[in-house]
Parts: sequence; structure tokens; C-alpha cells
Amino acid sequence: MYTSIVLARTYFSVGRFDQCIQTLSTNFVPPQIPVGYNFVLIIQSLAIKGMTQETFSNYDGADGAIACYDQVVSLLAQYSGERQEQLANWTEEVLYRAPLLKVRLGDVSGALQAFRTYQQYSTSWGENFRLNKRAVIFMNFIKFLSKTYQEKTYVPPSAPTTFTLNEQSNIYTPHTFRVELTELHTLYENVLYQITSFPKAGEINWRVLEMVDQIMSDWVVLNGGTTAEMRGLVEMLYRAAQRTFQSPKILRYLTYTLTTLGDYDEAELALEAYTTLVEKIRETKTVEFFKKIPSTENVYENKFSDNEIVEHVVKVLITGSEMMAKYLCKSDKTLEYAKKALNWCEIDDNLVDDKLFAHAWRCVGVGYSLAAREVIDPENRPDLHSKAIEAFDKSISFDPDAFETHYLLALEYAITRDINKATDCVRQALVLEDESVPCWHLLVLLMSSQKDIQGALKACEMCLTETDIENADSSIDDGEEFLSFKITQNALQEVANGPETAIQNHEKLFILYAKMFPEYALVSPSDPPYDSSSSRKPSNAFEDTQTQTTLSPKPATSVRSFPSVVEKKDGDESTDGSISSIGIGNKDTLEVPKTNYASSIASSRNSASSRRSTTPTISGIPSAKSVTSFITPSQPMLKMRQRKQRATKSLVDLWLSSASTFRRLGNLEEAQKAIESAEETDNFNPDVWCQFGYLLSVQKQYADAITSFHKALAIDGNHVPTLIHLARTYIETDNIDIAEGLLESVTKGNGWDCAEAWLYLGKICQTANRVKRAKDCLWYALDLEETNPVRPFSILPACL
Repeated sequence: MYTSIVLARTYFSVGRFDQCIQTLSTNFVPPQIPVGYNFVLIIQSLAIKGMTQETFSNYDGADGAIACYDQVVSLLAQYSGERQEQLANWTEEVLYRAPLLKVRLGDVSGALQAFRTYQQYSTSWGENFRLNKRAVIFMNFIKFLSKTYQEKTYVPPSAPTTFTLNEQSNIYTPHTFRVELTELHTLYENVLYQITSFPKAGEINWRVLEMVDQIMSDWVVLNGGTTAEMRGLVEMLYRAAQRTFQSPKILRYLTYTLTTLGDYDEAELALEAYTTLVEKIRETKTVEFFKKIPSTENVYENKFSDNEIVEHVVKVLITGSEMMAKYLCKSDKTLEYAKKALNWCEIDDNLVDDKLFAHAWRCVGVGYSLAAREVIDPENRPDLHSKAIEAFDKSISFDPDAFETHYLLALEYAITRDINKATDCVRQALVLEDESVPCWHLLVLLMSSQKDIQGALKACEMCLTETDIENADSSIDDGEEFLSFKITQNALQEVANGPETAIQNHEKLFILYAKMFPEYALVSPSDPPYDSSSSRKPSNAFEDTQTQTTLSPKPATSVRSFPSVVEKKDGDESTDGSISSIGIGNKDTLEVPKTNYASSIASSRNSASSRRSTTPTISGIPSAKSVTSFITPSQPMLKMRQRKQRATKSLVDLWLSSASTFRRLGNLEEAQKAIESAEETDNFNPDVWCQFGYLLSVQKQYADAITSFHKALAIDGNHVPTLIHLARTYIETDNIDIAEGLLESVTKGNGWDCAEAWLYLGKICQTANRVKRAKDCLWYALDLEETNPVRPFSILPACL
């Protein structure tokens, strides 16, 4: 018997397959399975018989081969104690062939089981055992696994047979598929890097590029992952970059992944490297090089290409332009990458579709719009706005169904006070997408600029009906925009019904904040935080101005109930420079500290009766001090830092809005407490010191008010509300020349659209008997006031 097995192997080796099959036609598997080398010969006979039958093209041959391979697996399971060296060779051969053959035959569950069997046995082989074949199996397993999952034919390992396929999918599929696939990614990468080296000149590591393509494709199938998993993906791409030479594909994937991860600083570096590389390639290659690669290429014949098609280049540049606009606040880079994207689009009109062309033009418009907001020279500003509008119009001509472009065009018209055109554009945006909170918000502000307060309130209700965000069970991605929208709604309710009505809504706004930023909020949604007894009769002595509406987003709630999101450090009881050291009615001079322009506000108050605890609680909810440890991780990514900054700013806005409402109610003590809470949340926010200065100025404490305004300017030297309030205070104290200088600077710069600045400048010119200049300023102030929204258009996102 064993002699026949050796003879059959000889026939197989010389290609005499008919004689090989004839020699093995007898069943060589005895009832009593032998041990030692005889067991190896039994496995060898089944392996050779199966391989021989694979050479036959008919179905019976393949079916016979499968039967042999399955019998080998069964014998190995029964006699797993054998450790012959030759046994590993024949075992690997069978386990290698079985899954590939079953895939060709369309046996999904059999192929999955065969792949898993190979993976299981491979752990017992040496680390360097047949690595090339192992790499082939792992890559094919990955592709097959991903394919079956997408086709809903995936069968999880060890799924109970009592479940139907649909039940298995619902119970096991999502988690087990992710675990199984990511483990395979790791196994394949480890094996691959043992058999590949850095490419020589003119070569590419096609296996590495194929692996990267597959993993990135699987990442989409997995629908992303956790931050830790995304970090692992980034590390994989960095390792792949070390095994390739200037691969635009890997730099492209790095740019996308780092942007999604929120590591924008690293993403910017990857973007710069990618852009430099593809532009160098463009200098030396023809247009043909950037055309789409035929899908018939066979990577196993080493024809895998690392060419970067125009569509990929344009998409990366668009991603980079939007990243600069949304997250890095670099208007020059936003425009630079947008223009590069447009330039690549124009290589050949047939290489990109109209939607991509439109997207590139939209980014160009965003770049010009941001530049217009930042420019100081009044001569250049109108030209930049015109270019932005022109770019948005061009984008719409390519893709009229992109609601984002209609919104951005409407916002640009709104900023330039072309209210009718802005309204038409934003209505079109809402026809295309009726669940966009920024679109509804812009429409509401436009209606308020036309003094249609009731219409604006109805639009608010329509937004809440269409989006249904308010009833969501958890935090949402655009929560910050929705919170801002609700603040605007409350501001409108105050205009329509008075501050007494608005103050009652502050509780809901703070609870909404806790919902939008649950990781930072300390408010219990079940415990009302507002003490209605704090509300008092309004006083006509403290009228709010348009600048004040712009300064701090409207309404909030009572001060007594809310701690800040910033912890209070023990020993921080110094009153130097603190707002609380100047209580209501205190006439002492507030000195500006030399080393810290924003020391703690609420750490000390002159009045013992109004002093608040430095670590307050809300209905049993602990203060910020007890939760800061998990709020702020060490060296957080820019995305995380920015989210915390947005959460902090939103809470400051709520506190300052609360202060404004209390001030208009004549409750100056509660107004100061609200400002103190805002300072505890962020003591380097210029709005805080501006609000406090304004509170002091209405009490005619001008010296202290001026000092507070200077603190705000020490934080932001171009803070428009502060400059205007400071100028008004100088007017009150007869420092007309200083006031005029400030107002001239503001109206030429970023405060060009502030009606109050032009009003005060016109009054100064009128007093100085400069009639023409006074007339021009006052008329312009009137024009701006007639189109002033309840809150500034600048609070809306400049890029969606």
C-alpha cells in the first residue's frame, strides 16, 4: 500500500496524471489509522489524489478533489498529535488548495471554513514557513470575506446551526465580521512585510499598494471605526509609506484618514506632500498618465499601477480646501487648494464630472468669502465678495442641485446686505434640503433683518418640525448649529414679547447645551436649573444696542444654578483684576494686572450675601472640578481640542446672553453673576470683558469700564464690539479724538457693517460741523440698521 503511494507521487511529479489516479484508485485510508511516517503517507496520498483531480477540467474532478481535501482535514482533526516535518508540508499544500478551489466552485460556507482552517493551522507552523503562499491565502481570504459580507452571504465562525442565515447576520455578523477582518489585516501585513523590501528604482511594491487599497476599501465596508481603530489605520498607512517610494496613493489615503480622525496638523502635512508629489508628476507626464486605469489589469502579473487619476487629485485638493476653511481657519490656503483643484479639473474636461467641477468652484467661492471677511483694506473687500458670488454662480451652473452652494451664495448676499437675493437663494437651498439647520437659520435671520419678527418665529417652528432635532435621544453632529439656532429663536421671542418671556426659556437652553455637549455638560436635564425669582421688572434705563445683540448670542438662564466647564483651582482667591472684585455700585478703580489679563472672576465678591461657592453643584450633579480628569486627555488631537473650544464658547455665549437679558430686566446683580460664570468658563474670551465693561459703563463707572475694555483688547486687539463700546465710553468722557480714531479704524476694517459704529462716527462728525461726512455716515448707519438681523450673519458656518 505504501509503495503504491510512493509510485503515485512519482507519476504525479512527471505529469502522468492518469496513471497517478489509477494507482490511487484503491482506498488507502485503513480503518485503523497508522502513526508516524505512515500517517504522513496517508495524508500524502489524499493530497496527491486531490491535486491530480484538480487537473481535470470536469466538475467530477473538482468534486473529487474537494472530497480528498476534506478527508485530510478530518484526519488531521482526529490525529492532531502528529508532528512530522513532512506532515506540515503536505498539510499546508492541502489547506492552501482547498479554500481557493471552493471559492472557484462558489461554495461560500465551505470556502469560509477552509480559509479559517488554514488560518488556524498556520499558527502551528514556523514563522517563516511558506510565507509567500500564506500571503496569497490571507489576501484572498480578506477579499472573499469582504465580498460575502457585502453580498449578505457571510457566515460567522461557530454560528449555531439552529439559526437561519438572516438570524445569524442580525446576531453575529457586525461584531464578528469586524473582529475577524481586522485580525486578518494584521496577519497579512505582518506576513507581507517579511517577504517584501524597499522597491528598486523604477519598481513599485504592488503587493503593499494592493493591501492598502483592500484595507481602505474594507474600512468603508466596516463603516469606519473607533478613534483607536482609526489611529491603527493611520499607523498602517505610515508603515506602508516606509515600504514604498513616494506613493501618491498612500499620501491620498493618509490625507483622508487624518482629516477624518481630526488630526488636522498631520493631515495638512500629508496634503502638502501629496500636492507637491502629484504636481511634480504632472510636470513630467502627459495627460494620458492621469486617465482612469482599465479595470482588467491583473495585479498578480505585476501590472499594478500607482498612477493617480485626475479625479483622485481633485477630490484630495477639495478635501484639503474644506479642511483649511472648517478646521484650520486659513483663508489663503482654502483659496490656494481650491484653485489648484480647479486647475486640475481643467486638464481635460472629460476626466472629471460636472459635480466635481461644481465642488471645486464652490471651494473657490468659500476661499474668496473668507478672505473678504478678514481683509482690512476697504478697497479690496467688495472685489473679494464679488469674486465669491461669481464662483458660487459658476458652481451652480455645473450642479444646480447642490443645496450647499445655494446656501453659501445666500450667505454671501446676506453679508453684503442684498437681502432679497439672499432670501431667494436660501429658499432654493431649503427646497433641495429641508433638514439643513444652517439654511433654516439663515432664512430666520434674513426675515428678522426685514423686521418680520413673527414670520421669523414661524420659520423657527417650521425648522423644528422638519428637522426634529429637538426630540433626538442623544447628541448630534450639528448640535452646535442647532444650539445657536435656538439662541436666535429666543432672541426673537425677546424682541416680540419682552425679556421676561425670554428669561423663562434660559433653562431649556442650558439643558439643550447639556444634550449637545454631553461630555462637557454638568447640567441635569431632569432638574430645572433656573430660579424664576431672579427675574425682576425691566428698567428703561438699560437699553440694549445692536452691537450688544451682536456681541453675545441671546438669552440664557439664572446664574445661581450653573457651574462652569472649567475647574476652579484651590487657592485661586486673588481678586486682582477679577470682575467680582468690582461689585455692583463699587466705585474703586479696577487695575489691569500685568501678568494676567483675565484672572478669575467669581473667586471673590465684595458682598458676602451674593458670594457664590467656587465649586457649585446642580441638584446633586458634581462641579467641573470632579470631572475635568476625563474631559481633557493628555495631548488631545486638534479635533478634540476644537470640540472642547466650541463647547466652551457655546457655554460662554449662553452665560453672556443671560447677562444681557438680566441687564435689560434691570437685574444688574444677576447680570454680573452671569458674567462671572462666563469668565469661570473661559477667562480668555474677549466677549466676557466686553460685556463687563458695558455693564460698568451703563452704571457710569467709566474708568473701570475702560479698563475692562482694554482687557478684552489685550486678548483680541481687533474685537469689534469692544472697540465700539470703548469708543462710546470715550465719547461719554469727552475723549472725542480717541473715540473718532477708534471708530474710523473699525468702520474701515471688520466693523464696516456695524450700524452703531457709523452712527457714533456720524455724530462725532456732526458735532465737529463736518456736514458731508456726518451725512454719509448717518445715512450708511440707517441703511445698515434697516437690514440688521437679530443676530449677525457671521454666526453662520462659512463652509458646510
